[in-house]
Amino acid sequence: MTEKSRENVAENSELLDTCKQTMLRTIDEISKYQPQYAQSISNLQQDYFQVTKELINRTNAIQKTWLGNNVKNSFTPVTTPYAEQYRKQSSEMTSQAFHVFDTANQIAIDILNSARENIKLYGKTFDTVTEFNANLANTWSNFFTSAQKQYTK
Repeated sequence: MTEKSRENVAENSELLDTCKQTMLRTIDEISKYQPQYAQSISNLQQDYFQVTKELINRTNAIQKTWLGNNVKNSFTPVTTPYAEQYRKQSSEMTSQAFHVFDTANQIAIDILNSARENIKLYGKTFDTVTEFNANLANTWSNFFTSAQKQYTK
């Protein structure tokens, strides 16, 4: 190998190392923000749930006040005969809804876990393909080098 080709190989190697370091630093920089995003999303959800609870409590208080003024309000619906039936149906529907929520959440968690496993498999596949390509490149390089030596004699 000539001195010039050794310099080219060294420059190319340094260029590849620089590219690799830049990409790795970029990924590291981007990944620093992921915990902050996750925390911000979690905080947003908690605030949303809290405000929704307050809305439900206030709406219920207004309705109770309105129903409490029954004497003044002649449009108040009479629900006494249906109160027990409503409580049973409401409790049953709520239980079924919770069951659906539990199932949907478990499916979502399973999907995320499957996606995570797929990413791991993707990494292993990429390692295998990279190793194959490196072996192939080395084989071709050795073949051409031996062929060139044969003709340069």
